[in-house]
This record gives sequence, C-alpha cells and structure tokens, in this order.
Amino acid sequence: MRKQLLGALLAGTALLAACGSDDDSSESTSPPPATGATADAPSTDAPATAAIVSVATIDVGEVLVDEGGLTLYGFTTDADGLPTCNDGCATAWPPVIVESADLPAGLDAAVFSVVERDDGTFQLKAGKWPLYLFAGDAAPGEANGQGSGGVWFVAAGDGSLIES
Repeated sequence: MRKQLLGALLAGTALLAACGSDDDSSESTSPPPATGATADAPSTDAPATAAIVSVATIDVGEVLVDEGGLTLYGFTTDADGLPTCNDGCATAWPPVIVESADLPAGLDAAVFSVVERDDGTFQLKAGKWPLYLFAGDAAPGEANGQGSGGVWFVAAGDGSLIES
C-alpha cells in the first residue's frame, strides 16, 4: 500500500512538472485530446456540442466544469488569449476542444469564445483564457491542478481565474 501511494505521488509530481513552466509551450506537433478527457483515459472521440461547460461549486468557489463535472483551468502564460500549452503540456493539461470556430450552442457569448490552436483545432475560451482540464483530476469536485507551478488556476464562471 505504501509503495502504491508513493508511486501515485511521484506520478502526480511528474504531471505537475510537465507544465510548471512554458519551456515547450509554444511547440505543437500533434493534436491535443478532445474535450471530456479524464485522468484515467483521455478521450479521442469527437467533442460534445451541447452543455459542454457549466458552473459548479467546489472548495475554491464557483468554477467552470466540463460535461463530466471535471474542473476547468486557465494557464496564465495564455494571457494574450492564445493557447500556448501544446505537446507534453497538453498531455497533462488537455485543452477543451470544440468542433469549429462557432461558439457551441447554449454558451453565453459575453463570457465564452473560441480560438484556433496552432494545429488548426479550436479551443474554448472563458474571458481571455483558453480552457484546459487537468489529467490529475479524476472526479468531479477535484481541483488538484489549482496553483500548479504558479501558472495554472481554476476558471470562475465569469471567465476570470481564481488565483487564491
């Protein structure tokens, strides 16, 4: 049991380190996983088009979650509104991918928009922040990526980031 716990702790530390800095954040050679990916098995299915984002209350406050209830994050390196988490970073922090440049039905255009990624796919944004999941969150209500590397923070319902 102790070895399993240590192994899980080391794996989590490796995931956090994968995007603690922006060293390989500007490179993109492969498409990111589709929205709805979880820590156990990232999905490569076509992204959902309805109810893909909602607001839930967790320990840090009212946050954006995907259709499975997983917490959504913003990356402060994306401050200019363009996604910079690619390659290995996007493995630990899968972007929320949508089907096209059109805002999915049911989302408030005052809060949400869509941005094109370097690989030609489209990523959902809240406010100025492209949205990501965290591979270390396995269940609704978890926010294990909060504050990771001092650059990853949960996204609030109004499109801001909760940095405390």
